[in-house]
Amino acid sequence: MKRFGTDFLEMIKGFDLEVLEKSRYSIYALSKELKFIYFNPAWYHFAIENDIDQTAFNNITLGSSFSKSIKGIWLKFYFRKKYKQVIKTGKTWHYQYDCSSADTYRYYLQTVYPLNNKSGVLIINTEMFNLQNTKMNLETFKSIKKRYVQPNDLIIICPNCKHTKRADKTGTWDWVPDWASNSPVNTSLEICPTCRHLFKD
Repeated sequence: MKRFGTDFLEMIKGFDLEVLEKSRYSIYALSKELKFIYFNPAWYHFAIENDIDQTAFNNITLGSSFSKSIKGIWLKFYFRKKYKQVIKTGKTWHYQYDCSSADTYRYYLQTVYPLNNKSGVLIINTEMFNLQNTKMNLETFKSIKKRYVQPNDLIIICPNCKHTKRADKTGTWDWVPDWASNSPVNTSLEICPTCRHLFKD
């Protein structure tokens, strides 16, 4: 699969392509229209290791919109605003996020760099923490549907931290490992109160 075009080399002057290619961290770049223009090998490894949905994986190609890689309308608008801001101002932006799986607690730092001549952004996702959930003081809950199915028959999960909203306890969100990577088909996304402050300007 093609991972970048010839124009990309001109756009990343100041960055070392060899370093980007050899990095163990997921790195990609977007054009000023916020379409994918580069993926490093680690991006593919990360997607495969984390069992990305095959349809979604096939839809994320050079020239496709970045929004295809993000779940939830609210998050799509948030990142669109921030990435456009980096392109406009030329200032680097940092964002920390949880990307845990059922077995592992993982926390990342996303650094968004402007490319030459406001042509796009380079995005590097650096792993800050990687610990087995058994070593974390994290209370876990079984995926008992009657506990989480809302009156409208939906299960609400935060797309940022992947906690699930309780239906029987107002304002309570639980860590349900079974749904961290594979959410139910009747899932709806909503930013939880704990994560909401992360998305304020």
